[in-house]
Amino acid sequence: MPEHCAGLISISGLRRLNIDIPKECILNKVKGATFYSPSGAFFSVSRKKPQAYVINRPLLDQYFASMAQKENVSLFPRSKVVALKMGERKTLKVSHEKESLFDTKVIIDAEGARGKFVREAGLIPISGGVIPGIQFEANNVQVNPDQVEMFFGNKVAPGFFAWIIPTGENTARIGVGAHRHALRYLKDFIKNHPIASQRLSGAVPVKRFGGGMILSGPIPKTYTDGFLVVGDAAGQVKPTTSGGVVMGGLCAQIAGDVAAEAVIEGNVSSGRLMAYQKRWRRLLSREFRLMLLARRILNRISDRNLDKLFKTIIKNDFPKAIEEVGDMDFESGVIKKLIFKPKLSASVLLNLLESFLIGKKEEKNKNKK
Repeated sequence: MPEHCAGLISISGLRRLNIDIPKECILNKVKGATFYSPSGAFFSVSRKKPQAYVINRPLLDQYFASMAQKENVSLFPRSKVVALKMGERKTLKVSHEKESLFDTKVIIDAEGARGKFVREAGLIPISGGVIPGIQFEANNVQVNPDQVEMFFGNKVAPGFFAWIIPTGENTARIGVGAHRHALRYLKDFIKNHPIASQRLSGAVPVKRFGGGMILSGPIPKTYTDGFLVVGDAAGQVKPTTSGGVVMGGLCAQIAGDVAAEAVIEGNVSSGRLMAYQKRWRRLLSREFRLMLLARRILNRISDRNLDKLFKTIIKNDFPKAIEEVGDMDFESGVIKKLIFKPKLSASVLLNLLESFLIGKKEEKNKNKK
């Protein structure tokens, strides 16, 4: 079972998926988050009731597997799909104790970010927009168990952010996503960050894990004859935080419904399976579009201007608006308020323009050398 997940899942998202998580899979419940700018300016958003679970992902996957088996789903643990044959009938070659061939009418591909079978099916896989992320599970950490913390800045985590997710009273997942050298940035964050290092100085890492973080948004086409793509393989992941459990889960439910309908009707053509993409886009395309815009802004803005933006957010009491309308998964409401609120939008546009001009100047000087 995968251990590359940060393991933070919104309670509202689980309700949308109609999933009840067993208590034994829940390590902690958090009520909000605190955001830190490059210079240390910060704001917090919080509610009275828990907003997210910090989960034991391998244990949760085992629970899902047991539930699937109760519904007569055949599982093949420790198996690997090694080949895909497209044609009138779809064939999967699976490596286990020996190689086996499976004929099927519809394949639902949830292989993750590598996109090997997406490409073999004739679709365009994720290209770019995947960065490495790495985290430690650590003991002896000074944390507020109610709050997730996120730290921004090009010196902290270029292209993403660093995080502290409390798993208990004095335990946490400490991680960094970055365009390059994620482990180096993580170690530097723990040792040298002016705020975080004070509370992480006694941290004792007990486990290290990570994986690719998808920030590019969905691939152009997620269906073809007898073939559907879901989750990370389809880029159905939030470009803002790389969270994919809820978004991918919603798309997987749609994929399952469409595939079942198509098989019953005896029509698994591309034209019939197109309904999958229409349905998930109707539900999520605006969310992905605005989250991708927010990610591009964050990637472009300089640390100096990000500090200015934080101060504008704090001065205009924007955290209160987030508490009122914020949703961990459906972020478009908050993003629209941030980008299109007059005082904030002017600040964002000015900061972006300045960051763009500075970037062009630096690029020009670099080319001269």
